[in-house]
Formats: sequence, C-alpha cells, structure tokens
Amino acid sequence: MYQRLTVPTEHGYEADGLMAVERLGRLEDAIGRLQTEYDQTLEALERLSAQGKEKTATYRQLWSNKMTLRELLLRLNCG
Repeated sequence: MYQRLTVPTEHGYEADGLMAVERLGRLEDAIGRLQTEYDQTLEALERLSAQGKEKTATYRQLWSNKMTLRELLLRLNCG
C-alpha cells in the first residue's frame, strides 16, 4: 500500500526529509523515462507516417502507447 511521506499544510507541504527526497528522486527518474519514451514514440510515429504506414499494426500500437504516455504525463502535471 502506498505510504504518503508529505503532509499538506496551509503554506505547502511538510515531509520527513530523507525519505521524501529519496522518493522524489525516484519519481523524477521515472518521469524522465516516461518523457524519453514519449519522445521516442513520437519520432517512430513520424518515421512510419513519412513512409505511408499509418494503417499498420505497429503504427496503431505506437499511437496507443503515445496516448497512454501522454495521459500519464498529464496526470503527473508534466505534459
């Protein structure tokens, strides 16, 4: 089960420093990987589109992946 490390306050948040920093670092690493994968997916879609392969299974799967990654980034306020 997820354990929250921060407590909302009137002026922002309070947290247990070391544990919160460790989790924040892992979260930022994960966001970076999502952004990289999103960018690579866009590039792959552009290459396939330039080849006229918009109707292929690969293109459709990449398009679905793009939408999923975009939604994740938007929910994390990073998109």
